Amino acid sequence: MSDADAIIQVTDVWKRFTIRTGQVGDLRERFNALRAPKKEAIPESIFWALKDVSFSVGPGQSLGIVGHNGSGKSTLLKLLTGILKPTQGEVKMKGRVGALIEVGAGFHPDLSGRENIFLNGSILGLSRREIERKFDDIVAFAGLEKFVDTPVKRYSSGMYMRLGFAVAAHTDPDILLIDEVLAVGDTFFQRKCLRHLENFVKKGGAVVFVSHAMTQVSELCETCLWLDHGELKHYGPTHQAIEQYMALVEEREDDEFRLRHPEEWAVQEEERQRLRQEAERREAEEKAVRDAEEAAVAEAAAKRRSWLMDPTRARLRGITLRDGEGRPTTAFEAGSPMRVEIYYHLGRPLPRVSFGFEIFRKSDHLHMFSTSNFDHELVFEDLPTEGMVAFDVPFLSPNAGEYVIYLQIYSDWRVGAWHSALEDEWKDAITFTVSAGRFGHGCAFLPVKWEKTPRAIDPKVEFLQSVPPETIFERADHEG
Repeated sequence: MSDADAIIQVTDVWKRFTIRTGQVGDLRERFNALRAPKKEAIPESIFWALKDVSFSVGPGQSLGIVGHNGSGKSTLLKLLTGILKPTQGEVKMKGRVGALIEVGAGFHPDLSGRENIFLNGSILGLSRREIERKFDDIVAFAGLEKFVDTPVKRYSSGMYMRLGFAVAAHTDPDILLIDEVLAVGDTFFQRKCLRHLENFVKKGGAVVFVSHAMTQVSELCETCLWLDHGELKHYGPTHQAIEQYMALVEEREDDEFRLRHPEEWAVQEEERQRLRQEAERREAEEKAVRDAEEAAVAEAAAKRRSWLMDPTRARLRGITLRDGEGRPTTAFEAGSPMRVEIYYHLGRPLPRVSFGFEIFRKSDHLHMFSTSNFDHELVFEDLPTEGMVAFDVPFLSPNAGEYVIYLQIYSDWRVGAWHSALEDEWKDAITFTVSAGRFGHGCAFLPVKWEKTPRAIDPKVEFLQSVPPETIFERADHEG
């Protein structure tokens, strides 16, 4: 946003106050001071409420201002309203300003709510006709229909705030300046005010919102300004300003507690130190475990690289699946035949080589089947260096689903722990699908052959006498 687009422009603003440190007290002392001979001038000190503050707000933007009491927030708002003038720097405001920076500001306590609406509205620049047109909306927004003709000196602070906000919000301002006064309202009215401010911003208005309620600032403002002892500590994204401000608040609260309660603070500090040391110990242990795991992975990777580069090692080259017609495919039907062809390379003669083959269900990695030439006591003799071994599956029993094949090649199936003789392994070598057709139940298809013709039996003679008693499984709830 350029300076020309801004409707609030604050540039290098400083504000100084003079504090008189030796003022006389009551009226009698003041009178005696007038009669007494002149003495030295009352000493004064200079207090800088704001120091070199700059920011801008454009149409459709909301700026939050946070900081501890005495940080300069209210002074800055009074500069924006024109109540105060900067000692140095410049404040530019474009358009009508609606401000609510003090409960009851602009109200006469002896006048009724109705009279104060007209009084406050005229102060904010509205004509009587404009106020009359907006009067009902103002009263309804404030929720003071029953008390509009009651003198405002009988209002609670919450009623004061509701009326003040309602007037400020309905004067068709271009800019709304809201101080901490929302804190005195009930939760329902606070939410109502925040919704109004959000809609005001969406329609192109500009809001400057001062609050100690960090949640409200976060909800309303994308940009935030953090003041600390009059200095601009942060001007940018709201979450960053709040994080930095709250960190400082916690630090100062800790310092104050340490000064006021040194013994309790010492106990808490000892506990915090213990917790820090415990956290550091756990972190060191976790780091040691991570380092060991990383070292083990690196060592395994180095061994595998060395293993892969070994020219004498046996290697798996490829795999082909074929259907019953000998056509390469990865789509089969349950019960159909499959031919598996495994291509290999031998870096050295392996007279007792073993080829492993496994099927896993892809969805949950369920181990469906495994086989090897070792399982079938088949010895491959005089295998060529480059070659292919194959086997046939006459009946494919896995049912509908997606499956993956793992392959292994071992140098010697005679070894007791034959897995230690692994030459090569190929995980996820190939994926294939099985469609069930009309055999679509369960995870596996079993070939069955039903007898063609049922036959009648005498259950008490033939059934009970033809099978051993321990193999009889009768239905428990069967009657008759």
